[in-house]
Amino acid sequence: MTKFQSSQETSIQAIRDAKEEERSAMLEVTLNAYREFEANADDKFWQMYEQNIAEAIHRGEDIERIVYLLDEKVVGSVLLCKQSFNSPEPEIRLLAVDPAHRQKGIAKALMDECEQRLAKRGHKQVVLHTTHLMQTAREMYERNGYKRYEKIDFSPVPGFNVLGFIKDLI
Repeated sequence: MTKFQSSQETSIQAIRDAKEEERSAMLEVTLNAYREFEANADDKFWQMYEQNIAEAIHRGEDIERIVYLLDEKVVGSVLLCKQSFNSPEPEIRLLAVDPAHRQKGIAKALMDECEQRLAKRGHKQVVLHTTHLMQTAREMYERNGYKRYEKIDFSPVPGFNVLGFIKDLI
């Protein structure tokens, strides 16, 4: 567990593996974070997407569930998967920060944690997926060295493209 005290606040912050009982809080944070994109999605697709998110957080296998805590409350989370469903590289999935806690470096801290874990294990690359709707996330990924990786793009429904990105860890 990485624990630190913020220089800007008196809050105690920590990044660690989620406990089983924190999965519901992870789901709540993720759905709250992603809800802004719901208006631009087909209702049927969004319902399926929310079910897939819940399934991944609660039952996904070969996944590390990592949380960012602020005063022992989950305000950010991410999944670190052993490998992507459409490539052999490990994958960062469902990075989410509670909207009330954005612009504080939480997403970057979670990404850094994932990358450090993978680098320590000898992985040379990591992938992730995002959509055209998630422009702020895409810009953050690109600032942090992620490059487009069209080889792993996919379309879960016609007309909705999910974009692949890759980063070299060494």
